[in-house]
Amino acid sequence: MRRALQACLLVSGAGAGVMEQGMRQHWTRATATVALGVDDATALVRALPGAPRVSRVTVLSGGLANTNLRLDFASGEPPLVLRLYQRDPAQAAKERALHGLAARHGLPVPRLHLGADDNPITGSAYAVIDWIEGRPLDDVAAKLDGDQLWQLGASIGAGLARIHGVTFDACGFFDGALRVATPIDVGGAGLREFLHRCLIDGRGGERLGGDLTRALMAFVDAEAAVLDTWDGAPCLTHADFGGSNILVRLTGRGWALAAVLDWEFAFSGSPFFDLGNLLRPPPGRLPGFADAVAAGYAGAGRVLPPRWREMAALADLIAWADFLSRELPPPGVIDSARERIRDTIARRG
Repeated sequence: MRRALQACLLVSGAGAGVMEQGMRQHWTRATATVALGVDDATALVRALPGAPRVSRVTVLSGGLANTNLRLDFASGEPPLVLRLYQRDPAQAAKERALHGLAARHGLPVPRLHLGADDNPITGSAYAVIDWIEGRPLDDVAAKLDGDQLWQLGASIGAGLARIHGVTFDACGFFDGALRVATPIDVGGAGLREFLHRCLIDGRGGERLGGDLTRALMAFVDAEAAVLDTWDGAPCLTHADFGGSNILVRLTGRGWALAAVLDWEFAFSGSPFFDLGNLLRPPPGRLPGFADAVAAGYAGAGRVLPPRWREMAALADLIAWADFLSRELPPPGVIDSARERIRDTIARRG
């Protein structure tokens, strides 16, 4: 896989205590949040029907690079979210296309109202999407009892199955029209090649430490071939399926998936990238959660292979190697990567 994989896969420590508390809360933003007043926000969304006036702008938490703002309107229209792209503006066109794809397939994704590659206020690419009422998965899952957690996990599994039901002719990175422009290998050879590039040729191995790097490479050499047993069609892969990007809400039937946010890293891959991300701590450590996800996934018509958890853990190593090799990884990520890699090796077999 080429180096561009580093720009397309995002990961969500120093000990199990950190892992149980969640990983992302120990990370900090790499870029400053864009400040926008009500007048500028009103001007930016003037093309909305009725040209509504913004009465309040609220910065939303969760993102590590782009700025997401909730916009409330003076005349009482439902709130919307203004998304300003800071990390990689080139991904904005792809994300707009993905919103359209999601609408056609009935996926749990907010509706897109406006979007462009620049704007007259901040100059950045932007999108305006529905505000979805809900809470991040990590804030809810650990507080649920067994039946509630099962119901939530099954709902998330069913939603993920619908996402993975959108298939393509090849694995790879999309262009702005959702064509697979850069094919990649998501099997065992691709994993070994990418980890070697990040940890041996790149700076990642020094950050991980010599002993752990050698242990990881030996582990991957022994285990990566299981990824080649997957014979499914390349599927829509969110690539950041966890943390604040999964919104859940309480319904009349219990807790359920509300929406999946932030699609800028999406590509055509295998199911195991999203499953590996989803099963990171804390939800991945909760008893029965993984089984519930698999049950919901199967109930929606997509059965996972017997060794799917191992395959998910292996695929997730790509994201950790990516962060270890970056020039300026967000503070806290290196400790999270070390702990997650140790845990993956320890669970071998």
